[in-house]
Amino acid sequence: MAVRILAAALNRIADLDARSDRGSGVVETIIIVAGFAGLAFTVYLAVSGKVNGWISNIPGASGP
Repeated sequence: MAVRILAAALNRIADLDARSDRGSGVVETIIIVAGFAGLAFTVYLAVSGKVNGWISNIPGASGP
């Protein structure tokens, strides 16, 4: 899903670049920013889950 969002955002940016003479609208900018925010959140969830898994494997990490 994250790859699809990133691909769609990059395609949209490429389309906007091809039509750069008209500028980009507010709605288009909001959609792009929301897509990247969703992608960042997805990456954060994946990384934080992995880090918590690593920490739980450390002996004594949960307290005495």
